[in-house]
Parts: sequence; C-alpha cells; structure tokens
Amino acid sequence: METLKCIAVDDEPLALLQLSKYIERTPGVEVVDTCYDATEALAALERHSDIDLMFLDINMPDMSGIELARRLPPSQPLVIFTTAYSEYAIEGFKVEAVDYLTKPFSYDEFTASVERARRRLDRGNRADEAIYVKESGVTRRIMLGDICMIKSLAEYVQIYLASSPRPVTTLMSLRSLEETLPVDRFMRIHRSYIINLDAVEGVWHNKVKIASEELPVGESYRARLREYISGKTL
Repeated sequence: METLKCIAVDDEPLALLQLSKYIERTPGVEVVDTCYDATEALAALERHSDIDLMFLDINMPDMSGIELARRLPPSQPLVIFTTAYSEYAIEGFKVEAVDYLTKPFSYDEFTASVERARRRLDRGNRADEAIYVKESGVTRRIMLGDICMIKSLAEYVQIYLASSPRPVTTLMSLRSLEETLPVDRFMRIHRSYIINLDAVEGVWHNKVKIASEELPVGESYRARLREYISGKTL
C-alpha cells in the first residue's frame, strides 16, 4: 500500500493536534506538515511537491478553507474538509472535496474519509487502464474510462463506448468480463448489464440512466446500488 503524504491545516491547536494523532495512528498515511492558516498551507505546498491529501479547516482567519481550495490547481492535493460548521457542507462539495468531516469526528469517520481519498487517487492513477478483447478476428484495446455500459447478448457481450456510436461485440460471458473489471468503477445491475459508475446520469428505484438510455436494475442488485448512491448523496 502506497503511503499517502498529508498536510493538516487548522487554526485551533487542539484540533490540529488531534488530527495529527489520527494521521500518525493510521497505517499508510504520513503527516508531512501542519499549518495554522491558509498562508502557511500555501507555503507548505511550495516546499512539498508530492502531497496527496490535505485536511483543511474551513473557518480560518484571512482566508477560509473554501477559498484556499478554490485556488488550488487540479494537480494539487485532494481535500478533506474538517469543521465544526455543518452549513458549509454544500460549498465544500462544490470544490470537489473528497469528504466533509464535522467536528468532533471519530477515528472511524476519519479512516473512512482517508479510504475515500485513496480510492479517488487510485481511479486517477488508473485513468489509462485498458482491456483487450477480440472482435471479428481483431484484438481491440478499450480504455476503461471510455466504457459506458456492457450488455449481455447470449454468448456475446456488447461494450458501449462514449467515443463510438457502435458497440464492440466480443465472444465472452458477462460474468467473466465482470471478474476482470475494477469493482470500485463498475457494477453489475442486472443479469444482462454492467455499468460504469462514473457514467451514471440518473437513478430511479428500478432504473439507471446512462448515455441517455434507461437500463433496468434487477431486484437482487438494487440494495448494492442504493448503498453506493446513498454514499454519494449530499
């Protein structure tokens, strides 16, 4: 497991101490620097170019955590907000924060947020992952991020891509393909369908919308899909 390098930012010394203890207690996470305000945090980012994650208080003097997060370029660390004020949650997620921890938060809540950050980093690191399938005697390379959904068609599967109006058809079972796909990116929702979770446009009780198409969600798959969606709902 690769170590996540972190910066903790909070203007309250006791809160910063508690956060540092949580980080030190967690395997695979290292606190590289601690800061008392946004100015110190910006300086720390200049000193350390390899930071993966920033724990960021929101209500700070001079510059709030929200303002600081907005100034960060896309290549900068992921952000987990820590604050005593729950009313900032919506603003926090607007800047694509990984999570929002309301003080006082438990160690279990902290580690759950760290795992969310790790999964997001893993997805980013795997952005160029691909699978290879045969179609009409030709081996095709398909980027995982290009897949919208996969449909079972007797002994074949059809792989629908965002980049092409025509699906790729290959001799393979849906189950065998399911076993090769990363479970944090793809989900079986029906005996005939696997979806790319990042491609979901809308969810109903028994349907999902992907690429303007409504797909059925099988009864035995609904609980897992509901659990995933509830974890993403603000």
